[in-house]
Parts: sequence; C-alpha cells; structure tokens
Amino acid sequence: MMLYQKYRPRSWNEVVGQDEAVLVLDRLRKVSLGGRALWISGLSGTGKSSLAMLAAQEVADPLNIEEYDAGRLTDKGVEQIERSLHYYRIGKKSGAAILINEAHAMKAPVVRQLLVTLERIPSHAVWVFTTTFHGQLSLFDKSDDAHPLLSRCICITMKGTGLELPFALRAREIARAEGLDGADLEAYIELARACRSNLREMLNILESGAMLVQ
Repeated sequence: MMLYQKYRPRSWNEVVGQDEAVLVLDRLRKVSLGGRALWISGLSGTGKSSLAMLAAQEVADPLNIEEYDAGRLTDKGVEQIERSLHYYRIGKKSGAAILINEAHAMKAPVVRQLLVTLERIPSHAVWVFTTTFHGQLSLFDKSDDAHPLLSRCICITMKGTGLELPFALRAREIARAEGLDGADLEAYIELARACRSNLREMLNILESGAMLVQ
C-alpha cells in the first residue's frame, strides 16, 4: 500500500489544511448529510477524495459506498442508481453514498439526467462529486446545464494556497513514522512548493527515500 493510501484521513480530525471545508461539512453533519448532493472542487492532491469518502461514511457503511468514474457514466446508469437508492441498505448505517470522481468528465446527457435526479434524493442517501478547478471550468464550457447542476449541490471549495507549512508538517510526521526522515522542516516546505501543495505527490517522493539523502 502506498503512503498516500496508508495515511489517508480516517477521521475529520486527521484532515490537514482544509479547516474551512471541514467546518462546512461539520455543520451539515450536525443536521444530516443525507438527502443532499455535495460538489467538492480543488487542486490535485489537496484532499478532495478524502473529504468525499469521509462524507460518504457519515451516511453509509463501506459496502454501501459506490464509486463511479464520471467519464463512463451514462444517463441510463444514473437512472439505475436513482432506482437503487429507493431502498435502505443493510448494515449499521442504513444509508447509501454515491461518489462521482472526476465529475468534469460527465457527458451532457448525464448532466441533464442529474438535474432531475438530484431534485429527489432520498433522505438516507448522499451524492458526492469531486473535480479539479480546471476541470470544473471545462464542464461549464461543454455543458449549458453545468451551472443548474451546481445549483442543486452544496459546493465546497478546497483551499489551494497557504498549504505549504501544514502539508510539510504532515509529510514530516509520516516520514518519521516510516523511518524515511532525514531532513529539516525547510526541506519539507521546499518539497511542498515544488509539488505545488500536492500532498499525494509529496508522499510518493518521500516513499522513494528523497528525504533520507538531505
């Protein structure tokens, strides 16, 4: 298992550098994430997938969390997912979560179908879309229905700046736990800058032993 997978946040307290996004989700959690659609956008490696999974786990057990590649999704597929959500799931949590990764790759018929589907999400289900900033802009360019789609979601924008220090501290913590630390904090900060605050990329570099030769 790669480091970015091994150290993916398992709880909200483990999310690094995204206090504002976590605060929004924390407010929603106190009411319910069920019956909602979440649209999470941000730069690569800043924690979109981690937040999406944590949100899904608030509603559903792991076996009832379904992930889809947006580029392979069809309008008929969305209809089938919607029909399946009418039923409660077996488990400690009776809900279901649908994660749509790389949402900017959705085709126009899928977006149009979602305009209807997201109007009638059952209270025990949640839809979570993740996309990059640039991908979101491209979706707007290719689909007139993209803006109405976003209006049906709670939009959560990931912080993209000021992440060098918190990511450097987290990377150093992980490096020490893995016996891969041999550098001072400034070296980790420089790594964060070089990786444009992409923590996943930073951890991949750590795994190669880069900080052992400083």
